Amino acid sequence: MERNRKIEVIASIVLAVVALVWGTTYAVIKDTLSIIQPFSLMMFRFGFSALILSLMYLKKFKTIKGVDLKRGIIIGIFMFLAFYFLIVSIRFTTASKFSFIVGAYVLIVPFLSWIINKIKLDRYAIVGAILATIGLAFLTMEKGAVFNLWDLVAGCCSFFFAAHMIAIEKYSGDSDPILLTIIQFITTAVLFIILTGVKEGYNFTVLPEIKWTLGYLVIISTIIPFAIQNIVQRYISSTSTALILTLQSAFGSIFAVYYLDERMTKQMIIGCLLIFIAIVFQETKLKFLKR
Repeated sequence: MERNRKIEVIASIVLAVVALVWGTTYAVIKDTLSIIQPFSLMMFRFGFSALILSLMYLKKFKTIKGVDLKRGIIIGIFMFLAFYFLIVSIRFTTASKFSFIVGAYVLIVPFLSWIINKIKLDRYAIVGAILATIGLAFLTMEKGAVFNLWDLVAGCCSFFFAAHMIAIEKYSGDSDPILLTIIQFITTAVLFIILTGVKEGYNFTVLPEIKWTLGYLVIISTIIPFAIQNIVQRYISSTSTALILTLQSAFGSIFAVYYLDERMTKQMIIGCLLIFIAIVFQETKLKFLKR
């Protein structure tokens, strides 16, 4: 039992590092979209990610089964839908509102996990999710913010990120996590290739201009983090995953202060603290107080 707990702690820490990486991605994507069209960026991001990971683990394709293919495609479809709604809505809503709405998956995941995976709702998980959502509001929401139709589209992004986590939780235990990662990348890439051809047309001349940014997005922000998520969700629940990944909003705000010279306000500090308290509450279940 003690060994399992140590594995859970290590998995949680590794996932927190993933949240740190994803927290820096928003600024990188924002800069890159001034050079390249959105669907094309996603096509290159997941296309190169699928290609590199496939070449690295070419031998694993010999062990692939029909069930692995089915599971990977399901996870990949949810990934595609999440990033599709992300790219579509981010241009028509403010960055602060977008961060809050997308981060709301922390509330969706426990209930989806209960409905789909039959995992009983835990009071610590519910309280932690509520605290994290309040923290996100403090961290991201601007005074007098008004919601519009495009914010509902951003809500679809949040829902499909939640569904992506639930699908990984459901399937990662019985299938090779690396194979699942490769298949979901291929699925997402193929769908964005089709979408790019229909909506934007193919333009490969921009690749030299974004080679370093694309390299960061592919290696640091896609291949490594999503492979890690597929592995660590064998050891921690989707609810804990969602809660820990809300740290990307906190890290994103801190990174914006450093990278974009934005100001860290008292409200933002309160938001960061609430998210941290929510994670401690859920992960420890206050056992250190009982001792």
